[in-house]
Amino acid sequence: MASKKVYITLIVILFIFFIVMFLLFGIENIRQDQYSSTIIVGDTAVWKYQDRNWLNIRTKETLDELSWQKYIVFQDNKKLGEYNLWNSNRKWYAFDDKNNAVPINGNMLAYKANFDIDVKDFEEDYIEKDDYVNKVLEDHDISLSSSLTTLYKTKIDFDSDQIDEEFYVLSNVFQMEEANPEKQFSIAFFVKEGNINYLYEDVTSYSQSYNGCKPYYNSFLDVNNDGIYEVILSCGKFSATEQNDMLYQYIDNQFKIVISNQ
Repeated sequence: MASKKVYITLIVILFIFFIVMFLLFGIENIRQDQYSSTIIVGDTAVWKYQDRNWLNIRTKETLDELSWQKYIVFQDNKKLGEYNLWNSNRKWYAFDDKNNAVPINGNMLAYKANFDIDVKDFEEDYIEKDDYVNKVLEDHDISLSSSLTTLYKTKIDFDSDQIDEEFYVLSNVFQMEEANPEKQFSIAFFVKEGNINYLYEDVTSYSQSYNGCKPYYNSFLDVNNDGIYEVILSCGKFSATEQNDMLYQYIDNQFKIVISNQ
């Protein structure tokens, strides 16, 4: 009789355990399967998310299908409003409900989704070289006296732990002052709990062809509604060719690219 009670107790405990696990993880997994969105990054990238997969939208036919739909539009990471977007020759134009053109004077980010995507506003703080920057230069065998064309950091609490992490960009591409530097480099990294973590590293021998790419943090946004913000890092080029846009997701304690427009 006692063994039967023990058996029933174990079954009840296991049942409660599976119910708790389902409530903790099963419901969230179901939600993730149902999320879908279209994200537009300026005139250079259109990404579609569905069934936990990312897809680059490139063809004119698909872009035409996405035109004249209502999107939530941001200008320099500040919400501008909900507008109808129209794509013509791979450029996007915004219109209100009365078909009046809406000017966008800055970096545009827009999305259409079956859930609310949170987009963080942030500022770039231009700084002098600090210990983290010097450590990054040393790790890449770059002289600490190298002239930089870009050096700034951005403070963002990307993982909702109530602590701001610091995201850096440093680069010497498009160098005008220093004649023939030893190396051409562009590096983006962030610091969490005193540790340096790299997002983007491009270090090559110096080239005078201005074929480098200068990275910048385009947007921080929560694309899957899990409270951890993804990063759109864009890399601008000297020529008129299209910039590189990369969406990073925090996976296994590091940011990894999940989709790029190139």
